[in-house]
Amino acid sequence: MKFPSTLALVVIGAAAIGFAGCAQQKDAVSLRNEAQLLVNKAEFSRAEELLRTQLAHDEKGYGAEAMEITPNLDLLGDLYLREGRLGEAETMYKRSVAIKEKSLKPHMMDLSTSLNGLGRTLTARGHMVEAQPVLEQAISLREENDTTNGVAIADSENSLASFYVGSGQYADAENLYKQSIAHYEKSVGKGSMEAANVRNNLASLYYVQQKYDLAQPMFEWVLSTYERNLGDAHPDVASVLNNLAELHRHKKEYGVADAQYKQAIQILEKRPGADTNPSLACVLNNQALLYAAQSRNLDAEPLARRAVAIYERAAGAPPVAVANALRTHASILSKCGRSEEAQQVQQKASRLISSSR
Repeated sequence: MKFPSTLALVVIGAAAIGFAGCAQQKDAVSLRNEAQLLVNKAEFSRAEELLRTQLAHDEKGYGAEAMEITPNLDLLGDLYLREGRLGEAETMYKRSVAIKEKSLKPHMMDLSTSLNGLGRTLTARGHMVEAQPVLEQAISLREENDTTNGVAIADSENSLASFYVGSGQYADAENLYKQSIAHYEKSVGKGSMEAANVRNNLASLYYVQQKYDLAQPMFEWVLSTYERNLGDAHPDVASVLNNLAELHRHKKEYGVADAQYKQAIQILEKRPGADTNPSLACVLNNQALLYAAQSRNLDAEPLARRAVAIYERAAGAPPVAVANALRTHASILSKCGRSEEAQQVQQKASRLISSSR
């Protein structure tokens, strides 16, 4: 999922130091814009380096609880959320929310940005009881104070809909996704990336409900939009290819699914840090399941083993995802007649789940 970037705040200093202050802030805004472009290109390490450098600079110049540092905190939160580093994202957003609640009561839209990011992070971590009031507060603030022609409201609707998906409230999620799409299409256009991102989420919801006839054309539309706007080598293109491949796998359209998995893997393998990328591990695991469904277990086993290895090297990989990959590998090992290895891998999965509770 994509979300609008945090707007940088321009603070003009006193007259005696006005020019120096403006020049310094302009440099900070330019650096944050550069970091946002790097995030959009999935060059996360470089973006983090720039944002961390600017945060340290601004903390030294303005103080650790100054409003001027919150754009850095929000952008770092966005970055960590994209990377799946959920604990770090939560820390950034909470710190930004605390500063804004103390200093920015009149500026409710800016506060809502941090609340919405925090709510998304809590949802991704499975902290649903905490997430719901945060997301509801964010959307309430935006509905009462909107200055974005509906864009911020659409963002909150998308976030709250994703919360409903995680809570199993599919009808509520579908309605909110549709509202979000309508707001985005009215504000920034039907072919916009923002509308495409929400359509991808709605298609994923239809897929979960096995409404494949609704999901497939929507995924295909999103794929076309992503390729047009991002190029055909972007990791988000790989994500949609994986979604489509999963749909075709469940429809037993194995040839189409295999081709799309291979496209996704090719994209992700060319990205920096491929050997620790959970997205690549996910696609490899899914392709292994595809081959296993066709009794191609000798082809499936090295894919499943590689998926597990990547997950285990990846920082912050969700324990459930790692355990599922281990179970996939165990099942395939068993089908290959390697029952002792299969039992060891299955026990490892069970221990991982038990330790994460």
